[in-house]
Amino acid sequence: VNLVEWLKTVVASKNLEQVLDPKMPDKPSSKALKRALLVALRCVNPDAQKRLKMGHVIHMLEVDDFHFRD
Repeated sequence: VNLVEWLKTVVASKNLEQVLDPKMPDKPSSKALKRALLVALRCVNPDAQKRLKMGHVIHMLEVDDFHFRD
């Protein structure tokens, strides 16, 4: 199974919690989980020119009010 394709399927199905390890003592909020997964998908874009720069990744993960375009 291709991990990136699997993650795209999970995100499309909006069943994001299935990516979490059930043994994790603290679960992220739904908003934080969605943010992390969408950032991850943008980091593995097949078009290298469209991949995020590391500074942008950090900003997207740190800012609470950052909105993703669908």
